[in-house]
Amino acid sequence: MSRFQELDGFQLLSGVMAAVAGPVMLVLGAPAGWSFLIMVTGVLVLVAQWVILAEITFDVPDVATVTLAVAGMVCLAVAVVYLTRAANDLPTVFPGYDADSENFQILPGLLSLTVGAVTLARAVAAVHPTRPRHRHNDA
Repeated sequence: MSRFQELDGFQLLSGVMAAVAGPVMLVLGAPAGWSFLIMVTGVLVLVAQWVILAEITFDVPDVATVTLAVAGMVCLAVAVVYLTRAANDLPTVFPGYDADSENFQILPGLLSLTVGAVTLARAVAAVHPTRPRHRHNDA
């Protein structure tokens, strides 16, 4: 059986449609949070399909790596909030909240985006993805 026959058409089509629909929604004026959520979900579905197809295995991460990954995801979520909300629409616990301001807080958003991307990339690199040395062919 070919490796491409292992692909699930529903997940593949859903991933492609979501990855395309997110930017289209953003251009058409939909809320940025929902647009980015749909786009990222589609990309994650496509990456999961690729990992399954390529038969990639991962080492079990330790507690420090999991903590680093969670911290990176939290930083990315904070970055999305900063980059998609005006200062008067930020949660009151966020630095930069100003009830009278319509400005966006770009610097804290870019800083948390950078920190989140670096920490998440470090956590992903720590799990050591590997491919099996042998491929079993049924043909």
